[in-house]
Amino acid sequence: MYEILGQGLKFPFQFHQQYGGAAISTATSHSQEHIHESIRQILGTRRGERFLRPEFGSRLPELLFEPNAAILAGLVRHEVRDALAQWEPRIVVLDVTVEADDHLLQVGVRYRLIASQVEHNFVYPFYRGES
Repeated sequence: MYEILGQGLKFPFQFHQQYGGAAISTATSHSQEHIHESIRQILGTRRGERFLRPEFGSRLPELLFEPNAAILAGLVRHEVRDALAQWEPRIVVLDVTVEADDHLLQVGVRYRLIASQVEHNFVYPFYRGES
């Protein structure tokens, strides 16, 4: 029953090479690949961007032009934790780290899968404009 949660359109959206239709993700809901697709989708989607679910996503894009300072790193950590807690029920976020330079924030997420209690890491590159 729960394996159905792990199937759907592959993210990022792709077309099947042989017949041109939408590629379907075959990863199960507990696999690392599917969780990473989900995290990428949550953090990369602006709130209000989805027509039938405007509250889905994160506020990371709103932070794009904030000054590169310790406050920005704290805001990013807070937003990542909140967005993943709300939209990815299969994981528990253990730690969020932010490494910043002028054009890139490397957001590291250390999480535990609830079903298996196995820990994983994910790095989300958040590209910024000039500060």
